[in-house]
Amino acid sequence: MEIGDWKATAELNSIYRQARELGLETNLAELEAFGFTIVEPGKAAPKAFTDRMLDAVLAVAEREDPKATALGNRAQSEKPAYGRQLFHLAAKDPIFAEAIMNPTALTLGRYLMGASARLYSTVAFLKEGAAGCTNMHSDSVGMPPPFPQYGHVCNISWLLTDYTRDKGTFFIVPGSHRLCRHPTPIEQPKMMGGVNDDEIGMPIEAKAGSLFVFHGNTWHGTYPKKDDGVRAHVVTALARNYVDPAEDFSDLSDDLVNKMGPDFARLIGRNAWQGYGSEGPRYERIIAVQRANQSPAA
Repeated sequence: MEIGDWKATAELNSIYRQARELGLETNLAELEAFGFTIVEPGKAAPKAFTDRMLDAVLAVAEREDPKATALGNRAQSEKPAYGRQLFHLAAKDPIFAEAIMNPTALTLGRYLMGASARLYSTVAFLKEGAAGCTNMHSDSVGMPPPFPQYGHVCNISWLLTDYTRDKGTFFIVPGSHRLCRHPTPIEQPKMMGGVNDDEIGMPIEAKAGSLFVFHGNTWHGTYPKKDDGVRAHVVTALARNYVDPAEDFSDLSDDLVNKMGPDFARLIGRNAWQGYGSEGPRYERIIAVQRANQSPAA
């Protein structure tokens, strides 16, 4: 079917055309049906790109004090995830801005979050050595149930090492995005201290360089990591334009923003209508968001 210039889906038309050009139509179907999808290595970006991203993550980890963040001062058992979390990566190496603007990642994210999507966070999850589980949860943080079926956030994860069950990969519950609520404590799998059978979910088995994308409502956690190697992925999460981003991107340099272009500037909120003072909102920015939201994707 040819995608027309239909007024009723004005912004979605271009997103879907881009998905078709990139060969992502199966991935869109998987997101709809199961709440997650995996783009195979080399399709979103060449291996050299994700190798550079891994080097950048390790360099950030090497130069930053693990106790410099609020989470770093807490015991592992008190953290939301084992290992290191490296925050605000967009300000730390240009390669993370390139990952944000990657056409495959951005197309899948905008399909889930709509054409007016904003950048929510840029964070790396790094585990070196054995580590425990991350409990099953959804990324709809702070949202009371019932959730809407369309997501408010989405997780775009660049897998920088091989992800297997023994390496502490993601635990995912297919179709759970349709439940539109958080998992309850009694639904936690046995390995996470609950009573439910582990078969409620499945491991994400994927090679380094894969792109793992999932709906913000989808239930997920991690398996225990049993080997001594490095496990790393970088999340460039997107959100609906009305969701307060987790990170403040106002400190990103003008040089970086100008290099990455006007679309990047909009993603980080440089053209957001929110945040005005006594002068009131800029009307053209409100209209731009309204036009984009006339065609909510997913």
